[in-house]
Amino acid sequence: MFQRSTPRNPSPAKKRDLSLLPHSKPPEVNHLDHQIGLRNGSTSVLEFSPSRVQRAKLAPSLTPSARIEELTRELGQMRQEIQFYRQCFEILQRLRDKSYDVYQQIFLEHYLDPGSGRVGELMSQLHHALEESVRHEAAAKRDWIGFWGRESNQIEDGGWI
Repeated sequence: MFQRSTPRNPSPAKKRDLSLLPHSKPPEVNHLDHQIGLRNGSTSVLEFSPSRVQRAKLAPSLTPSARIEELTRELGQMRQEIQFYRQCFEILQRLRDKSYDVYQQIFLEHYLDPGSGRVGELMSQLHHALEESVRHEAAAKRDWIGFWGRESNQIEDGGWI
């Protein structure tokens, strides 16, 4: 009889890093997904909801030309969504870089001169960076909502699903 030569417990090098595996369930619907859904729009999160997946399974097959139209429309929507998340990522990267830079300066200033007035100036810089990131994120959100034909002043804060 042949016996396996590999040990029962694989070595740590052979174990898969579970943090790299895709999530087993889709992300939750957030406020922005909800607002876009109210405008008869869609996001990738909404498209993967159990009700929409089931509806798609039961829907009759489309003609090739209708399917091409549908895919073209979905491609435009996905490009808009990707653009929004790309903008948010860039905003957060800039904020992180600025926050880390100011943190290092505050730490060094406090270490070298604990009574220095420069700490207040550095805190002001950090506050400005945070405010700027909020403004840029709001502009990105306004652009994405605008794609669906809803003005930013019409966005409701309530009405959660």
